[in-house]
Order: sequence, then C-alpha cells, then structure tokens
Amino acid sequence: MPPLAALTEAAHAVLRPFGEARSLPPSAYKDPTVFEHEQTHIFDCHWLCVGREEDVSRPGQWLRAPVTPEGVLIVRGTDLGLRAFYNVCRHRGSTLLDGPCGRAMSLRCPYHGWTYELSGALCDAPHAPKDLDRAEHALSSVRVGVWQGFVFVALGEGAPSLKDVTHKAPSWLTESDLSHARRVHQSEYTVTANWKLLVENFQESDHFARIHPALERLTPNAAARSVLGEGPWLGGTMTFADGVETVSQSGRRLGRAFVASPQYRRQVSDALLFPALLTSLQPDYLLTYRLYPLSPERTTVVAETFFHPASHPAEGDPADIDDVVSFWNGVNEEDRSICERQQIGVQSRGYRSSRYSLVEDGVHAFDSLVARAYLS
Repeated sequence: MPPLAALTEAAHAVLRPFGEARSLPPSAYKDPTVFEHEQTHIFDCHWLCVGREEDVSRPGQWLRAPVTPEGVLIVRGTDLGLRAFYNVCRHRGSTLLDGPCGRAMSLRCPYHGWTYELSGALCDAPHAPKDLDRAEHALSSVRVGVWQGFVFVALGEGAPSLKDVTHKAPSWLTESDLSHARRVHQSEYTVTANWKLLVENFQESDHFARIHPALERLTPNAAARSVLGEGPWLGGTMTFADGVETVSQSGRRLGRAFVASPQYRRQVSDALLFPALLTSLQPDYLLTYRLYPLSPERTTVVAETFFHPASHPAEGDPADIDDVVSFWNGVNEEDRSICERQQIGVQSRGYRSSRYSLVEDGVHAFDSLVARAYLS
C-alpha cells in the first residue's frame, strides 16, 4: 500500500476515543513522503514562532528563520514596520543573506547585485531590461505577526489570523506579561529524531522518574494534569513538591522576580502551540523550544530561557542564570538521548503502532491533530 494511503487508514485509528485509539504508525516517523506531506499540510497551515521582537527592534535588523530550506527573512523597515520575505532573489533565485541574523539597510543579492529596499521593493537591477516591471519583481512576502513579544510567520495563506490563534492560548500565558521578558540564555542543537517524537515526549511526564529523576523530585509526575482541547493549543500543569519554589538546581527562586501571575506560582504550566512551539512557564522564568524539522530523522531545536527584566543579572554575576540553565541543560540532554533511542526503535521492522497508556492523553491529543492533517 502506498505510504499516504496507509497513513490515512492509520489516522482513523488514532482518532478513535482515547481508550481505543492506536498511536501513529512507524511511517509517520521515517518516511520521506510523509515528511513532505507534513510540510504542506501542517507547517504551511499554521503560525510558526521564529524569534523575539527584540531581535529585530531597530531599522535594518533582520533574522533568518529556517522554516524553509532557503529560510525566511524577518526585517525591520525604516518605517519601523516588520516584514517577512522568502530569502530568494527574484532574478535567478540565489539566496540573499547568510547566517542567523544581522543588520543591513538594503538587501543585496551576492550573485548579480540586484538590490532590494527593506520594504522588499526592487531598487537596483543591473543590466535589467528598461521595461522591467520592478513591482512584479519585489521580494516574495510572507505573513508575519507579533504576540507577547514573540515573532511568528505563516507560510500558507490558509492559516487563520494570528489573533484568532493567540486568543485561544492558555490563561497562564495570556494573564502573564511575557512581552517584556528578557532572554538570558539560548542554545541550538540537533536531535537525531523525528520532530513528533520530541513533541510527544513534551506531552507526557510518565517518563520523569526513569529519565529525569532530578525533575521528578521537584515536580512529581503524580501531580501532573493535562489541559486538552481541539488545538492549536494543548497544555498541562505540574504542582511543585513541598518546599520547592521553582524548577532549578537549588529549587529556590534566589530572588528572581516572578514572571507568572499569582495564581500560577505554585506550579509549572506547559503549553504546546501546534505544531512546533513548546513553552514552559515557571513562577520566575519562561522556557521555550522552537522545533525546525530538517528531515524525517533530524530536528533542530532552539531552546531559550527568559527572565523578568528586574531579574536580569549584573554583568559578571550569572549565578541565578546558571541555577536555571545548568538544570535544564541536563534535562534537555536526557530528552535528546531518549528521543534518539526511540528513533532507532521506530525504524525497526519489529515496531508497530500500539495502544496509548492511561496517562498519555496529552500524547493522544497531539497525535490527533497530526492525524487530522494527514486526512486533509
């Protein structure tokens, strides 16, 4: 049976009631045809987080988001407007800019020198015909928006408005002022595993005792609760163990200002914005993970930590940052390792889809969003 035909059949099994459903089939994690289908029917149909507004706050600042092979450029114009374009010259298709970010007052192609204004308009086209329609040869634009200080792009016209998406966000995100949070740490790494395995891992805490014993001591799995919906937001909360103030090496806030609003300061509040933004709100900081699928078996992760502006440490005094970052570096490495073990296993001829365990309702909710996309 062709991969997509088999996938359709498997999708219906995923969409059965939780107690009867079966997990995604092996092809969902390894087949190139399925991966291409996901790019069109999942990633092109939803808003994707690509960075922070502070990264492009001044005219000429740009960042390149790896949401396509060539990348999408997000640019702050001289009029202070934020725009996004495919990183492709309209002349012969060369990519325009390299690297993750920078600043330039125009966008010049390195191949033949065609040059674009920050608005995307073509302003110089050496040796072009005199009757060239310059408006027709402006950079190809991409929808862009900002919410809570985060920058998003939508590759496909079928995605709803960003406002329609964000007003459905969990209350702990909408009631906490995250727009002024300051990034104190960023790391980027590649996991040799399918992107969905990373999300499924995020969607359950049953593995804590075996994979994250240090995390289990702070936020016991027994106190975890899923917050489910029809998407694009899924979430969950975990209550702290007695005497714990936050998730860190010390388990204490160490004077860090609160980021979460008062009613959410005795718990961890996790939320997934489908398909590829993972957020974890702690009382005194916010974690985010942006996933960029590279292939069926490789995913780039950009992990970031944000503090309240009042908690930003003085130069040379990074102790309160390290209290958080060193803890999560260890947890992230544990997750990377177990997801890579899974990737090896799901590629085995001995693996088949299975029933969900009784504590995997969050995994089933995510897989159901994927399955509906497979049926589109």
